[in-house]
Amino acid sequence: MLIGFLVARNLNFSHSYWILLTILVISKPGFSLTKERNYHRIIGTIIGAFIGMGILHYIHDKNTLFIILILFMIAGYSFQRKNYVVSVLFMMPYILIIFEFLGMGSISIARERIYDTLIGSGIAFFGSYVLFPNWEHEKLKEAMMDMIKSNQWYFKEVTKLYFEKGFDLTNYKLARKEVYVKTSNLASMFQRMFSEPKSKQVHMKELHQFTVLNHLLSSYIASLSLYIKEHNFVCVNYQDIKPIADNTVYLLEKAGENLNKKVEELSNVPLIRRKNLAGIPLSDTDIVIEEQFDLIQKVSYDIFKLTEKIEI
Repeated sequence: MLIGFLVARNLNFSHSYWILLTILVISKPGFSLTKERNYHRIIGTIIGAFIGMGILHYIHDKNTLFIILILFMIAGYSFQRKNYVVSVLFMMPYILIIFEFLGMGSISIARERIYDTLIGSGIAFFGSYVLFPNWEHEKLKEAMMDMIKSNQWYFKEVTKLYFEKGFDLTNYKLARKEVYVKTSNLASMFQRMFSEPKSKQVHMKELHQFTVLNHLLSSYIASLSLYIKEHNFVCVNYQDIKPIADNTVYLLEKAGENLNKKVEELSNVPLIRRKNLAGIPLSDTDIVIEEQFDLIQKVSYDIFKLTEKIEI
């Protein structure tokens, strides 16, 4: 804003405060968000300016212009939160028509508005890239650890449905909600990184694999919860599969530790296989539940091995 103010003071524009307004609206706490808003502002301003000049060139009736002014004003503010480029596109003709009513001309105002927008956009882009950069990879470790912890919490709550009696569903629902939130945050971060310069796109391949694996993990856990919550599946020999569940929790804990420290050498954590301690033949229900626990363990193992290769 200070740079924009100094630039505006040195330009002989009638409405140079538009430079500051553009910087204020465009600047976001992240390079990708600033870049996206930058494109929307420029595209909407230029297209809207041509639409506004076309309206003023062909329509001269004041009543008709006033009706168009009202419609464009409503549309501009209605789309401000939903679609910014459409909002700016409607806002620009609305501003030109207002200045036309004030007798200040339209072509000169449109030209100045475009110039001020381009200058403000350039300063905002410069600020987000050079002065105060905020790259997504700087928050990558925290987002990945949050994702692992939320899936771990979700799995623990689901296993309580099998291993504990009189279980309260409140914690289960909270854990499930937390998984949804963290999954969305991680996917959004992954998407925003694509808008950043190539040099700042760190661990993109590993992050993609990590996102997919955690999505699989949460899906498998959700399926496991449905077996007992909605289908009333009961595992008779659930104590036989408890070591698999414990090892899954251990693998996720180790995965979080791998992200916190540099792994010097790859470890060899084994996968746990079910042991029929009671010697009772497995029913179809037991087989389904055991296979689901085993799938969850395998995906957790893949996440654990992946975190050993990532150095953040």
